[in-house]
Amino acid sequence: MRLPPVRAWITLLRSRATYLLAGSYRHFGNKYHLLSEYEHAVEAFGRAIDLDPSFARAYMERGILYWREIDHPRRAILDLTRAYELDPTLIEARFNRGIAHQELREYNEAVEDFEAYLAQGDHPHWREYAESMLRELAEWVDTTPDRLTTAGGTTAPDEPAPEGTALGGSRGQ
Repeated sequence: MRLPPVRAWITLLRSRATYLLAGSYRHFGNKYHLLSEYEHAVEAFGRAIDLDPSFARAYMERGILYWREIDHPRRAILDLTRAYELDPTLIEARFNRGIAHQELREYNEAVEDFEAYLAQGDHPHWREYAESMLRELAEWVDTTPDRLTTAGGTTAPDEPAPEGTALGGSRGQ
C-alpha cells in the first residue's frame, strides 16, 4: 500500500485545521452574542468567514446580529444574502433578511423574503410571524404578483411609512 505524498497530507491537515478553527470562531461569536458583547461577536464571525469564505451559517448569524442587535440592516442584508446564496437550505436567512428589508422600509423585498420563508420554512412560531408581517405589509405594498407599487400608488418602495406604524421597529428571530 502506497501512502499519498506528503504534500497531499499537509493540504488535508491544513484544510481540517482551517475548518475547525472557523467553527471555533463561530462558537466564540455565539458566546460573545450571549454575553451582549456584539462588536466582539461580529469580529469572531468575521474571522470565521475569513478562514472559510463559504461558511454560510457564520454569515447568517452575523447578519442576524447586525439587524437585531447593532442596528445595521444594510450590512445584515448583505450577509444574509450571502448566506442564502451559499446554502439555499438556510431559509432562516430569507426570513431575517425580510426583517432587515422591513426596517429599511423596503417593503416589496420584505414581502418576497417572507413569502419565500413561508414556502419552505417549517418553524411554527416564525411562520406565524411571517404571516403576520405579510398581513401588516399588505397595507403598504400592492400584493398583486408584480408588486411594482406601494398601496398609495407610488412606485417608490423606499417611501417612508407614516409615523407611528409598527413597521419600522419590529423585531423577530
